[in-house]
Amino acid sequence: MGNKQNYKNGRHATLFVYLQSYFVTIATILGVGILGLPVTLSRAGLYPFLVSFILGSVVQVLLVYFFVELLQIAYAAQNSGTSHKEEMVPLNDMLEDESCDEMAPMDSSTGPVLAGHVIIPKGQEIESPSLYTLGSLFLGCGFKQCFEIILFLQFVGFLISYALAGSEAYAQIIGVDFRYVIPLFVWICTFAVVFALQLVQPVVSVLTFFKGSLLLGTVIITFIVGSEVNREILDDFQATGEPFLMGTVALGGVINTMPLMYTKVKPDAKQIKNFRLSVILGLLTCMVLNVLWCWAVLDIVPQTSSFPCKTGICHSNISLARSKSLGEISTIPLTEIIRTKYPEYTWVSLLVESFIVVSITVSFLVSGAVLYHTLTGLMKSLWPKDKESAYKSKKICCNGECVCNKIVSLFLFSIVFLVAMLDPRGFVEMLEKYSSLTINLEAGLFVFLMMLSARKKYTLQQKICVRIPGYMRPLQLLIPLYFGFAVVYDLYSAINDIILESSPATINSTQLNNSVIEKVTQILNSLDTTSSSVQPSTLPLNSTNFTNVF
Repeated sequence: MGNKQNYKNGRHATLFVYLQSYFVTIATILGVGILGLPVTLSRAGLYPFLVSFILGSVVQVLLVYFFVELLQIAYAAQNSGTSHKEEMVPLNDMLEDESCDEMAPMDSSTGPVLAGHVIIPKGQEIESPSLYTLGSLFLGCGFKQCFEIILFLQFVGFLISYALAGSEAYAQIIGVDFRYVIPLFVWICTFAVVFALQLVQPVVSVLTFFKGSLLLGTVIITFIVGSEVNREILDDFQATGEPFLMGTVALGGVINTMPLMYTKVKPDAKQIKNFRLSVILGLLTCMVLNVLWCWAVLDIVPQTSSFPCKTGICHSNISLARSKSLGEISTIPLTEIIRTKYPEYTWVSLLVESFIVVSITVSFLVSGAVLYHTLTGLMKSLWPKDKESAYKSKKICCNGECVCNKIVSLFLFSIVFLVAMLDPRGFVEMLEKYSSLTINLEAGLFVFLMMLSARKKYTLQQKICVRIPGYMRPLQLLIPLYFGFAVVYDLYSAINDIILESSPATINSTQLNNSVIEKVTQILNSLDTTSSSVQPSTLPLNSTNFTNVF
């Protein structure tokens, strides 16, 4: 009877690990990418976006597939004593696992807090693969340091994006200019991370699950409203590349948390296969949610300021193209259109705003916490001390190392604040140019080099439970090809934008466009104010009139 009960408990614990991996994957991927993706579809439309996004999803699945083998080799290498080192692991140095049983279930008080693009770990070290140890095992001198710098810059980039998106979300609810909200949002979250992390952690844990359920409900309800509105969507396959970079951000980042999720998986073929399946299913779920969200936004929000409608050519001062040029998150034009054009769905806009506020706040706190823990691990590895002083430092709440760590952390968060203030309209550019570059470099260059080095440096195939079939090996080349193309396209796009912005013709064209927009707006306003005194028959209507103003 006791054996049956133990087997039943172990089976439930194993199922919990798979469910946890599935939901952590969703929480990791669904960040600011889903907010910035719709505004890049102003020219491309739905079907060109689907082509590039589905292709990216397939490559991301391949990346997960091969990354699981890399984790197995790293686990075998560490446990065989090949490269075992006593050193801090920055991204995994506070993961608590007081139980010797790897399959023991975790609750919110003992396990890691899950949210955003990362996990807030806590507790003591355990021997398991991490991003830091993967770089130490499989990358040579120079590449290892570059890999750590890329990871560090990636977290900083996401923090800047969260700062801009969060300020816009709060400002929309309060009704003020979001530039006044940036200092409050950034510094309140910063002090919470640096000085009150232990108090914030339980709150973040609760908000994370609230965020997930709210997100699912928001996407489904917004899609239903979009199907009711059913605005005509214009597709342009020549603009397929516009949502490409944002798509890599919207589905990227899962490999950053896979090492932490792998700590609860035993080296058993069935468990590893189920773990891999749960991550892939989470990735595909995010792909579907992103597509539904973009489809819903395209159904409700006009792509450009002028668009065809039933009465001819309609005009709107709210559009995806305008939001992209202003660096706005996609929920701002969405909620504005719903409130002005479809007031019966005002409750949907309130639901969207609530989700954005909770989601971005949690994501900023979690990303900031991981950056803080990374700095803590780095400071501990660099701080000179012997065994006696190390023991004494554990008994002291605040010492020189602690003060230095907090000063450096505040300095880095100050950089996040300054960049956000100096470029308050840079949300879309930050994701498209900066964050996509770091994510694609990590996957396309460093992770691929790790895969090659792992197979050449370690002869551990007999210790790997789940091997990659030989016929799938050539597919591994798609990873550097896809992400390498994304890096090249990112650099080309950035250089091209710099050239265009510095061109005198572009400046004159921009000024001309602004003046034309002002004139058209004045004419529309005058027509609107005089329409009550003019008979409808005196206004000639044809296909070139602006007949719908909102």
